[in-house]
This record gives sequence, structure tokens and C-alpha cells, in this order.
Amino acid sequence: MLLIADVWTMTEVGRAQAVYLEGDRIADVGLEHDLSARYPRAKKSRFERITPGLHDAHTHPLGWGEQLERLDLSGVHDPREVARRVAERARSLPPGTWIRGAGYLFDHYPHRSILDELVPDHPVFVRSRDLHSGWANTRALELAGVSRDSADPEGGAIVRDGVGEPTGYLLETAQGYIQRILPPGTVADLERGLRDLARRGYTATHHMGWCPLEYAEELARSGRLPLRLWWAMDKDNWQGVKPGWRGDSLEVAAVKFFADGALGSRTAWMIEPYPDGTHGIVLDPLEFIREQGEAVLRAGFGVVTHAIGTQAVRGLLEVYEQLAPLVSPARPLRMEHAQHVRDEELPRFKGLPLALSMQPIHALEDADLVRHHLPGKEHEAFRLRDLWNTGLPLAFGSDAPVALPDVLAGIQASLHNPLNPTQSLNEAETLWAFTRGAALAAGWLEHGLIRPDAPADLTLWEGGKPVGRVFRGEVELG
Repeated sequence: MLLIADVWTMTEVGRAQAVYLEGDRIADVGLEHDLSARYPRAKKSRFERITPGLHDAHTHPLGWGEQLERLDLSGVHDPREVARRVAERARSLPPGTWIRGAGYLFDHYPHRSILDELVPDHPVFVRSRDLHSGWANTRALELAGVSRDSADPEGGAIVRDGVGEPTGYLLETAQGYIQRILPPGTVADLERGLRDLARRGYTATHHMGWCPLEYAEELARSGRLPLRLWWAMDKDNWQGVKPGWRGDSLEVAAVKFFADGALGSRTAWMIEPYPDGTHGIVLDPLEFIREQGEAVLRAGFGVVTHAIGTQAVRGLLEVYEQLAPLVSPARPLRMEHAQHVRDEELPRFKGLPLALSMQPIHALEDADLVRHHLPGKEHEAFRLRDLWNTGLPLAFGSDAPVALPDVLAGIQASLHNPLNPTQSLNEAETLWAFTRGAALAAGWLEHGLIRPDAPADLTLWEGGKPVGRVFRGEVELG
């Protein structure tokens, strides 16, 4: 098969005009005239642009599959509007049915009475866009056994009123009170999430937790994985698991830790306090990450750590400096998000065996939150250009279901940084981070390139957007 387009190879060749495929590999790359003469009987297809297959370098595909079936609260900032939408959903459901959703962003922690007023007979649990906090009504708290006597769990907090009663708002691990009584996600949810990513033109995604490995292994065994899946284990269940490939589509590669929470929930761990005097929440202590990280690396896994706030980033750099001698090229350290970085920390990134996994799409909604929660610190957020200049590979993604896995929105946010235009990247750099940079972050050295003998995983573009893909040498359109 001969594909003709403006071919962005992500190699030293730069741009080409045609790609010839044989089976599931790229056989030849070059000028249209040369390849047409070399392969005169090949079936030809034309496209506007071809890139290496897109990766979403940070997703929770089980959660994304679940969210596709739930109440979408994206873009909602008023708690009363959330309650109204929940009440609208409740009218079509029998009393006692759980109502779940996610996607809102609030600038304060609302009270359960707002939900109770409109939805008294259905247990409700809706989560913030970043998934680091959740809001429950009284019925849900009662079912979960949450009262004024309930203790704050390690790494979380039950928000309380002036007399110590739970307000219904739960931060970080305190959400576990509700989650432990909810039905778990299923293999079907995971498959739904992965198929949606494939439909959007992605050929790979990097799983970042909150799903049993057995679900992915079942899909791999039955040949139902619709893209290549790089898998990070949760920190609580990696022991006894063997790293490596399950077939040729699923690699169990790393273990994930959390240094802090997220900006939208005011749980990102900051050096300077938020306006209310708090500094965020530490989830996994740095010494725990160092000790466990050493064990993880010696077991053949990579180390992945979520770090959003300035203190989380600073502390994690110290940990990674200590872990660096144990790192192999196939398992680079990863810092997920790196969203708020002080000037003082920038020189410390250079030279580390580290990939930076970032989500430009988050800047579209977080820009106002940065201005609200961190006035005067806008220059520390979403430093794409400064981090690109460290020479470390950047890997871009969405964090779905935290944000839509919309590559065009991610590209636009990278091209036009809404907080600081000088931190924008150009188109070639942005697409590199969605392809080759993401492959390097995964340790997949032969991926993210268009060159002979590379896997035939490509994304096909028309009208400036993905319209299909080549996966394992097979063209999929629409």
C-alpha cells in the first residue's frame, strides 16, 4: 500500500511525500515520484498529512469509558447548575439509584444542602474535573457511613462546617468513603474507553492507574485491544506482577505514585500558600516514593509520579536525582503534569533520565483557576517552552476523563498558551510531543517515527484534523 501526503517523519529526514507499507511495517519512505516508480502495482491513497501514530500519553481509559456513560459536567462552575443537571437526570431514574458524574470546576467547596434540596431521594456523587475531589449529598453520605465522627484518611480530608459536620465535600483519599460502596468498573468500560481513543485517531495510550491489570490482559488475550497500551500499575498492587509485554499490544511497564493533588481542588502541594493559607495535600510522602521507587526500579519497572504543585515538583526532582543511577534507557523516569515550576527548579531538570508528561489541554480551563488561586504566579504554570528547552522529551496527552482526549484542543493550547504566549510551542514541536516524545517516554524506541522497518502505526489527517489511522498496517477511516 502506498500512502501519499505531506509526511511528517519525526526523523532527521524531516518531511517526505509518500510511505510504502508492507504488512504491519513501514517498508519505504520518500518522494512520491520515486516510490510510485518503485512500486507501480501498489494501491494508492492520498491524504493531506500523515504523522506517526498519535499517543495520548496520560489517560485513565477505564474511567474514560465509564464517563462516556455518565453525567457530563464539563465546563460547569456553579454548584447550583450541577444540582440542576443532577435533578434532571434523577427524574428518569427510580428513587435510590446512584447518580454519578464528573467534570465541574468550582472556586469554593459547596455544601450538600444544595444537592439535597433538588435530589433528596437518590444518592449522588459527582467529581471535580481533576478527580481529586468529589461532592456527595446526604443520602450518599448516609449509605457510606460518613458522619462527624468519621476520621480524615491519610492523604485526604472531609470538608466540615463550623460545628464539625461533613459538608458533603471530600478531598483526595476521602473520596474512598463513597467509592468503596460503588460498583467497580468493568472490562466493557475499559474497552469502551480504548475504542473511543482509537476512533479519534490515536494508535497508543499510556494508562495511568485506577484499573485492574486483569481487564487489560483479558482484552490482550482475546485480541480486542484497539491500540497499543503502555501500562502503569497502581503503587499498592505491583508486587508479584512481572513487568514486560503481554502479546504485542500491552506492555506492563511502570508503577505510579502521587506526590500531591490538583489545582482545581486546591490540593496541589505548593511552596507558597493559596489565598486561604493552605499549601495543598501530600499524598505519597517523598521518602516513600524514594524507597518504593528504588524497589520498583530493581524489579524492572519504571517509576511514574504525579507532581503538579511547586513543592511537589521540587521534592520529586530531589527524589529522582537519587534514583537516576538505577534507571535504564528503556524505563525512563516520568514526571506527570509538571504543571507549576519555579525558576529555581528549571536547571535541575537537565541531564536527568526523565520524560515530562504534560497536558496542554488543561491550560484551557485551568488558566482562570491559576489566576484565582495563585495570583502573581501565573508565569510558573504550564511552562511548555521552558521545559522543552531542558532537552528532555515532552510527551503530551489529555488525562482523560479529566479532560476530553481531544488532540486538536491540546494542539491549540500548546500553540497558543492561554496564560503566557511566550511558553507556546510551534506545530512541529507539538506534534513531536504527541508522537515521538510520547514514544520515548514509553521507552518504545522504534515507535513515533516514519522510517523503514518502523511499525505501521500512523495517523491520517484531512482539513487539519485526524480522519483515520493506520494500525498494524490496516487503514481505518471515519
